[in-house]
Amino acid sequence: MDKKNTFLGLLFIALGIGYMFWQSVELQQQERFTELEADKLVQSSDVEGVSTDNNSGFASASESAAEESAMLDLLAKDVSGIAAEPDILDVVDAEELVSISNDYIRVEFTNLGGAIRRVEFLKTKRGQLDDFVFNDKGHLPALSLGLPNKDGSIQEFDMPYQIEAKSSNSITFLLQAGADLQIRRIYSLSQSSSSKDPYIIEHSTTFDNKSSSAKAFSTLYLNLGTMQPISDGRMQQSYLNVGYYNGADAKFKPITKLIGGNGFLGIGASAPREEIRVEDAGRIEWSSVKNQFFAAVLSSEQEIGEDLIIYRVDGEQSLSTESRVGITGSVGYAFGTIASGSSKSLDFDYFVGPKEFKRLQALGNEKDLVMQFGFLSFISKLLLSFMYAIHALVPSWGMSIVIMTICIKLIFWPLTAKATKSQKRMSSIQGPMAELKEKFKDNPQKMQQETLKLFKEHQVNPVAGCLPMLVQMPIFLGLFYMLRSASELRHESFLWISDLSQADTIFEISGFPINLLPLIMGGTMFLQMSMMPINPSADPVQQKIFKFLPFVFLVFLYSFSAGLVLYWTVQNILTILQQKITNSRPDELPAITGDQAIKTSKSKAKGGIARGKSPQKN
Repeated sequence: MDKKNTFLGLLFIALGIGYMFWQSVELQQQERFTELEADKLVQSSDVEGVSTDNNSGFASASESAAEESAMLDLLAKDVSGIAAEPDILDVVDAEELVSISNDYIRVEFTNLGGAIRRVEFLKTKRGQLDDFVFNDKGHLPALSLGLPNKDGSIQEFDMPYQIEAKSSNSITFLLQAGADLQIRRIYSLSQSSSSKDPYIIEHSTTFDNKSSSAKAFSTLYLNLGTMQPISDGRMQQSYLNVGYYNGADAKFKPITKLIGGNGFLGIGASAPREEIRVEDAGRIEWSSVKNQFFAAVLSSEQEIGEDLIIYRVDGEQSLSTESRVGITGSVGYAFGTIASGSSKSLDFDYFVGPKEFKRLQALGNEKDLVMQFGFLSFISKLLLSFMYAIHALVPSWGMSIVIMTICIKLIFWPLTAKATKSQKRMSSIQGPMAELKEKFKDNPQKMQQETLKLFKEHQVNPVAGCLPMLVQMPIFLGLFYMLRSASELRHESFLWISDLSQADTIFEISGFPINLLPLIMGGTMFLQMSMMPINPSADPVQQKIFKFLPFVFLVFLYSFSAGLVLYWTVQNILTILQQKITNSRPDELPAITGDQAIKTSKSKAKGGIARGKSPQKN
């Protein structure tokens, strides 16, 4: 019985560690893909002498007036069947960039397509300008319009707009397509006095039909913008994905689906792909593109998307730098028909900001699902809300993690204390256990029965060694999902740690990072394991597995965020303290040695030995 329970405990622990191992394997596959792409660039440069740009299925537009005319012809057809023949007026050859801003973001626009070129974050780096820029050198401007080609690909509608109006926090673009059609695109930002989230860009695209006949429009696609990794460090590409919410569930397509990989032990293997078309979406109430700490979320109260195409975007490459593989997507909306002399608008809220749980939760319609807390989302949300409450009193995220760990330990203190006490009693009956094994070595069933009687008599739990670890595992995994992409910890320092969202590298030796906190964690975990009494029923293999666990955790947590490792280290220290307190206190049940243990197990039917009294000497 005890071996079975111990095996189950080790299995649960192994599953948790195995999941993290699978993620690291996926990361290595992505890194190999990046290296292969860089090698292809070198070979291409050697042959052609120039670098190429992967357009990922998009075609360029506005190269000539003929292409612009064809684009407008594709955009709108007269319901009467007569093709529109637009006359493009006020064509601007050069790209013009213009910006608007509030206290939190600065948005740069391009007149080519009347869309967003890039977004800068003014306060996410300890109140300063952040290093990360959304859609920086992205393939397409964010919110650029696209139209479906006959082959199913998307053609960008990036014709030159005029700037009709501009203020410090709003801008209006106008495209006059002949005498019959106007396209007006309006963007605005909320100011500090507004109740609207400052990271939301309000947008409206209006088509005004001035012709004498109705016009039927194609499906219009809006680009979500290109999301690239925060940096070139490890575990960055694994956070890139495009997702959508259909009113019931949020589904996300990671970049690994485009890059391809061997899966885990061959399960889930896939070949590289240029694009993914989500054909079973049904309805798209909001869509998103994100990396580890930032997200762009497009939503509308009136319009429901019906199509989503996801692309891989290869960043600019050179012989001296690696490519940052990015991801983008375009969401299709059925636009319908505009009657003669009428207009129709598409209105959106476009959130571009940090992945802060409370901020996303306040946006409504389950947008906090962008955090992707996993199957333990309830625990993750509970812990994050608890950490927010602590941080409101103690303005340090590092200290908030420490206090939260102490509170969690106090909550589970009685349970782990009982398990620790049971372990102590288990070590005190090693002698009787050995004699039982010797006496009934030819009768395993009888030996199991007598062993269980001995455990019951001395209030021993055979799985006490696994229990503390099993109690911590759901919390640990919940914290893993929570802390791995909590934007609140980014750039937050604690003690010698400069950034709680990254590994606490203090220096490197021949390119290998020396992370101090995981080393402390491994040392405290080894000390904790060495203080635990030996289970006499455990075979040597099980004992070696427990001794090996600190090394396993050290390897898998070595490059994880310092916030997660900080929790585990403080947890280990508190467990060591609890073990010392338990070991220093006398046990109310005296240990039984020699043949008396066998007599005790048999004497229960005759009345047994009164609890708390010393056994008779032989």
